[in-house]
Amino acid sequence: MSWPRREPSSIQVSPLLALIDPPVRLWRVERENPPLQLTRINAVDAALDRSGNRFDIPGAGVLYAATTAEGAYAETLAGFRPPASLIAKLNAAGGDPGLPAPGEIPRSWRLDRRLRTLTLPTPLPFVDIDAPATHTYLTHHAARLLIELGVNSLDIATVRGPSRLLTRSLASWLYAQTDVHGRPLYSGIRYESRLGPHECWAILALVTHPWVGFWAVDEEHAVPA
Repeated sequence: MSWPRREPSSIQVSPLLALIDPPVRLWRVERENPPLQLTRINAVDAALDRSGNRFDIPGAGVLYAATTAEGAYAETLAGFRPPASLIAKLNAAGGDPGLPAPGEIPRSWRLDRRLRTLTLPTPLPFVDIDAPATHTYLTHHAARLLIELGVNSLDIATVRGPSRLLTRSLASWLYAQTDVHGRPLYSGIRYESRLGPHECWAILALVTHPWVGFWAVDEEHAVPA
């Protein structure tokens, strides 16, 4: 199932960045307690290319959500997707009937998770990281950062590629952008999942900038077996 596209009028393409407003309701799959737990990354992992999440910011927290419940499940369950190398080893060894099969989700994990919806009552715009206008803007204005990372230009392939050091660096750069009064310009980043046609959101600014707004849990559901 694909996420519903909003009308073009809801997307503001400026000479600088492609900005988009989030939907009224967002979805997350997360631990039962505490609700809306922020993702944080330490300085050691932040320096590694394949550690952490795509838009984690060192020294700050990030809240990840999706436009649909399907997207929330896809992103959260990605860690259970076994690599081909593991499947090949298990197949060669004949498997173990006493252990969960590759990709199987343990019952204990499901019991400790909830599907929740949340709202952002007064969000700032989100930066559409997949938009060509954003790639052009960042290539010009974050050129030094990109050069340090060995990137000549941005496109869909680079922002959806395996380098989390790149995407985290872009998130940190956007997070640091403020107006003349030191107030944040963006609530976060809108991006498409690498796992399918799912619209996702990395909420960045609410952690240290409380005037942006509050998030609230609207409803929650048990994760089905």
